[in-house]
Parts: sequence; C-alpha cells; structure tokens
Amino acid sequence: MSNLHLSPGGKLMRTLKVALIGSLVTASLWSLSGFDFFENFERSTLDLRFRLSPTPNDADSSIILVLLDGGSMDVLPWPLPRQIYSETLSMLQGWGTRAVAFDILFDVPSVYSAVEDSVFGRVASVGSTAFVMALLQREGSEIPDNAIIDVSIDSADLDSAWYCTPPTQMIARGAEILGSTSDRQDPDGVFRSVRLLTATPEGIAPSLPVALVWLALERPDITVNNDIFTMGDITLRTSGNCRLQLAFHGPAGTYTSIPLADLTAALNARATGQPCPVDTTIFNEAIVLIGYAAPALYDLKPTPYSPQCPGVEVLATAVDNILNENYIRRYPSWVSLLMALVISLLAALFLSSLNRIPLGALLAVLPTLLFLIASLLLFRSGIWLETVWPATSGILTILAGGIFLFSSENRRKQEIRSAFSQYLSPDVVAQVTEHPETLVLGGDKRNMTVFFSDIWGFTGISEKLAPEDLVSLINHYLTTMTDIILETGGTVDKFEGDAIIAFWGAPLRLEDHALRACSAALRCHEAHTEMNLMLVQEGYSELFTRIGLSTGDMVVGNMGSSKRFDYTVMGSTVNLGARLEGANKVYSTSIMVQEDTFINAKDEFIFRELDTIRVIGQQEPVTIYELKCRRNEITDELQAALREYSEALALYRKGEFVDAECIFSGAGDPTSLIMAQRCRIMAEEYAANLENWDGVFNLSSK
Repeated sequence: MSNLHLSPGGKLMRTLKVALIGSLVTASLWSLSGFDFFENFERSTLDLRFRLSPTPNDADSSIILVLLDGGSMDVLPWPLPRQIYSETLSMLQGWGTRAVAFDILFDVPSVYSAVEDSVFGRVASVGSTAFVMALLQREGSEIPDNAIIDVSIDSADLDSAWYCTPPTQMIARGAEILGSTSDRQDPDGVFRSVRLLTATPEGIAPSLPVALVWLALERPDITVNNDIFTMGDITLRTSGNCRLQLAFHGPAGTYTSIPLADLTAALNARATGQPCPVDTTIFNEAIVLIGYAAPALYDLKPTPYSPQCPGVEVLATAVDNILNENYIRRYPSWVSLLMALVISLLAALFLSSLNRIPLGALLAVLPTLLFLIASLLLFRSGIWLETVWPATSGILTILAGGIFLFSSENRRKQEIRSAFSQYLSPDVVAQVTEHPETLVLGGDKRNMTVFFSDIWGFTGISEKLAPEDLVSLINHYLTTMTDIILETGGTVDKFEGDAIIAFWGAPLRLEDHALRACSAALRCHEAHTEMNLMLVQEGYSELFTRIGLSTGDMVVGNMGSSKRFDYTVMGSTVNLGARLEGANKVYSTSIMVQEDTFINAKDEFIFRELDTIRVIGQQEPVTIYELKCRRNEITDELQAALREYSEALALYRKGEFVDAECIFSGAGDPTSLIMAQRCRIMAEEYAANLENWDGVFNLSSK
C-alpha cells in the first residue's frame, strides 16, 4: 500500500471528503435502518446482550409461580377438577398472598359439575384475584364490566379489540378484574415486549400483568400521556401502542416456582394433620401467577433466552418490570443517527489523518469497538442503544474511505483537466478550478432550469443576406445572447445554427436558477428588440426570437465517449423546454415557461397563464405560462389584460366556448385572438360530446 504525502491544506480537504463519504454512508444506512433486515439483526443483538449479561439475582423474589408442569400432570387427574384450583386458591389466601392471577382460560364450564365453577368464583371473590381473558378483533363475547379499568388518558395510541373470550360467568363474577394476555411477538417470532392496555368499546382493558400489579398495589390511579404510563408512584416510558420492552433477568426458572402437585400435597397434608411439605412463609405478601408449564399444554413462548419458555414466566417478567420500574428503555432513533454520525466521522478522521493508510485503518476501527462496548454497558443499566446499523456505518466508512483515498487523487485530476476543456464559460472554469468538488463527472441528477431559443423565420432572412453579412449578423446575435446568459450565471450548452441551449444550476449549484433564467430571457428579449431597430435602419426584416424555459430534475454531466464528450443536460424536463420554445409560434408568444418555472419565479416576475397542453412525446398535460415582465414593471393596463385573459381561460376550460370566445375576441392581442379562433373550433367539435372535453389542448407539431 502506498503513502499519501499532502500539504496541510490537502490533508484537510482529504479529511473532509472522507468525512463526507462517512456522512453519506450513515445517511444511506439510516434510510435503510427501518427495513426488516436491520430490525431483525438488531433484535438478535438484543438477545445476545441478554445472554451476555443475565441478572437472575435481580428477579423479584416476591413473585412466585405455581405451575402445572409435566410432573404435576403425571400425578393429578386430567382434566383437572376446578375444586383443586378453588382449594389451592383458598390456601394461598390463607398464607397471606397479596394478589393471585390465573393464566388459565376457564372459558368452558367444568366437565365435572357446575357447582365447581360456582365455588371457584366464590373463593376468588374473597381475595384479590385476577383471571385471564382473550381479546378478539371479531366474533366473540361482549367485554364484561370487570374487564375494564379506570384509566385517565390525555393522549395515547392504543391497540384495539371489540370482543373477548372471558371465563365462564360463574368464575368471572368472582374475579375483581380480568386481564388480557392477547399479544403479538416480534416479526422473528420472539416475545420481547408486552402490551399494557387495550382500547375496547366499553373502555380500557388491562393486560394481566397490569391487572395483577394494580391489585397488589391496592388499586392505585392509572394515567397515560403519550408514551408515559403511570400507576400510582410507578412511571414507565412505553413504546408505540403502550408497549413495554421487557427486561428478562434470565432463562426459564429464574423466578421461584412451585409445582401445582406440591400444593395439592399440602392440601392433603392439611386435611390429614400431616406437616406441610411446602415452605408457606414464601407466600406471605407474595404475588402469585398460576399457569401452565407442561409442553403438552402448548403455552410455551420464544424469549431471548430460550425458544421454549412458559408463557406465565413472560407474564412474571412483565409484572416484575412494572412493579420495580426495571425494564428496557430504547433510545430514540435520532440518538442512533447521532452515534452513527460520530462513529463515521471519527473513523473518517482517523483514517485520513495519517499518511500511512493501513495504520489509519486500524485506528479507524477504534470508534466502532468503543461504541459496542458502551452499548453493552448501557444495556446493563436497562438502556437499549441500537448497534447494528451505527456499527455498520463505521465499518463501511472505513472501506469506502480507504477505496476513495487509494483511487481518487490521480483520477480526479485527470477528469477535471479533461472537463475544463469542454466549458464555454471562462468564469465558470475559474470557479470550478478553485472549487473542484463542485464538479461531478459523469451524470448528476439536479433540479435546474434549461433554456432553448430559436429565431423564427431566420432561414428566409439568411437567403437575402450575403454570406459575410450573415456570419456577422449571427455572430453578433449569439455573442449578445451568450454574454447575457453567462452574466446571469448560466452555462451555454451548445449552439445549433441560430439556436441556443443553456442551463442554470450546474456545474455550480444555484438555488435561484429559475429566477436567473427568467432574468436572462427578458434581457435577451430586450437586447433582441434593440438589435431589430438596427436591422430595420439597415433595410432588413426584424428577427423574432422564441424562448422556452423548463425547470425540474434533469441529468447533467459529461456525456459521450471517453475520448469525446460534452458537458450537457438530458431528461424529460430538457425535452419539455425544447417543445415550449416551439410552442411559442402556436400562441404568438416570445417567452414560454412551464409550471415549475412559474412557481419558482412568480414572486419577482409577472406571468400570464396561457393554457394546459400536451406536447408531442409526453403524455402528462403541462400548464404553460408566458413571461411578461419584472414584477416592478407591471402596469395597470397589463394587470387588466391578465385578469381578462384569466377569466376567458377559465370559461374555456369549463367548455363554455362561446362566452370565452367573446372575451378573447374583445381582448384583441394576438394570443387572445388565437384562443378565440380555437374556441370557435372547439364549440363545433365538442357541441355534442362536451363530457369528453378535459381542458387540455394537444399540440400536433414540435
């Protein structure tokens, strides 16, 4: 690898260019960061951060799971009699639990006896008990009153549901509150967040974790304002749709769990007077979730730690996160963008600051490594900082910057030297030489204004002139017009006989290119008027110049072969400018522009809206305008004429051709008389089928 020895100014310029590459890389990746590829990769890194830094000791010991696991299913009857749930719940209440939630959907009556459900509901009503329900978008039961929680909402975006599958009526009426576990996993199938609240026709329905914490905290007030969820003294910052990003403390088994069979054994021991096989003290002031853990019961969910985790453990994680305000906070996207920019710019600085590029590349990796370490440390504090695309931005900046440094210097010098010889404007050449970064070799899409001019009837005049007089006349004309174009910052593209093609906005970017082009067009028209006075004095016919201006996106650059090329413009906007120059003869006008030119220049120039046309070669209609004068030059007579023409044009577009013709004819100017003649033709053509009239006139020639 070679060394690059540059002056301090050259090093600064090189650093700025590499920094620009880094910024472009960052901007490009940021625009792609919302795609599934980056999101899925980012979620995978989130899972990796969980596995690299488990915190099982931080799990709340007051949260206890009672699990119907495989061992319990081996010793208990199935279907499980609800008497067992009733007796277990009563025993837990006697042991001093703060609140109990069943993550089991009792949506069908007991297969043993209806009395079981009645007793179950009565026992549940004694303590703070929550049951699960399933929220549905369609085809379900109406949402019961105890599925609704009082929430003060200032502003929030909640998911919605219209129906539910509640427990049986006898069980549900014993529940102080019902909570939903209806939720969705991330696109890759992993559960990493939980929905706290859902909007229903009857009110706000809580999730089961929210309902359980609400019971455990003795029913505090709940408020939601945008992404801030408050329950009593608890404040949570949620993501979209009131979702909480969960902080998992470890894999399945992180929370204290008791098999349901052990509690049934405790029931039997109590009935026979035997010592209790379960440590009952752990249930004092505990929050208990009862649910399934056996694989055969199909309540296993993928989590960052495991592809199969009991769903009740995910709920326990949510309860823990809410109760202790210990959850994952994701930094907003602008922080990721800022970090990516810092990484890319530091990488660019290190890469380009040393003459030895390999050493600079090694040093440039340092910001990315420090960022990854920082993101892991922040995650230990519950902060999720996006890492994938910011780190990718740093790496791609190194690659792209290195390629640039190796190849740009000699190539750019050669390209600029070759390009200079093509420019017709010496002042533009001087500016580009001073600021070569403004020249884009090849094609560059820009918003610009193009200029086309042609002399009407020049062929007939040229036939009356001697060759030397013709050359003198055309040179004088082209010199006058070219000087005006260059004085207004334009670039002359080429001459085609007496025709001129020019543009504003390249190679130097000009924000006011439409204003400059309009100014040049009027000055050319004024100079042409003075030239006609000279021609008439010398016995020649007057010349009539038509000008077309078109503003919009076009491709500008060096077009052609590697040995012969022109700095020129291409695109549909350019083609439209050429068509507008020719369209002047249809309307007997001098300077015609399209709508974008009008919009960009209307504050300083006066225009007359002429018509809406469809030019040859383009399908989309174009509204055309005639450039009349500078705004400070308008007269009362011109204002009146513009209003009169506008009134007639509005009638013409409505198909009221007779009324439009009357106004056009009264105006008397050449353009209005042409429109009056057209109204007469249109009145006959559309007399029987006015519904086919769309107000667009199709040009039949270029």
